[in-house]
Amino acid sequence: MTDAMQRRMEAAFATVGRTADKVARKDDKIQREAREAFANTLDIWLDWLSEENPEQIEEIFFEFGCFGNATSRRRLLKHALAPEGVGERIDAQLEEWKAEEEAAKAAAQSEAAAKEGEKAGKEVTAEDDTASKVVPDAPAT
Repeated sequence: MTDAMQRRMEAAFATVGRTADKVARKDDKIQREAREAFANTLDIWLDWLSEENPEQIEEIFFEFGCFGNATSRRRLLKHALAPEGVGERIDAQLEEWKAEEEAAKAAAQSEAAAKEGEKAGKEVTAEDDTASKVVPDAPAT
């Protein structure tokens, strides 16, 4: 490849890189604005819901709290519309999910250990079986 071809190829790659960066920045801006619009609308909707269906507010905070990370959960519970006691309900649900996950993990480990035990037992049985067979004496010559 000649030097001129090399330079043209590098220039083309640089152009592609700049274009991709520009598209990515534009998409990031669109997504950031969409999240902001969602947040603004969520506040309006929560205000409306607190008047129209107040019992649903606790369910919404509960669901959001269960799926958010610890920092988001802590911040969410500081919201003016967050009902009393929803934090304890979230904690109880998270503990239940954690216990279920640990039980499932223990069951999977137990099952794996049982399979290994069965496999090892079959190998020993197979060895014992061949060792216990009586081999007739060779005829005397």
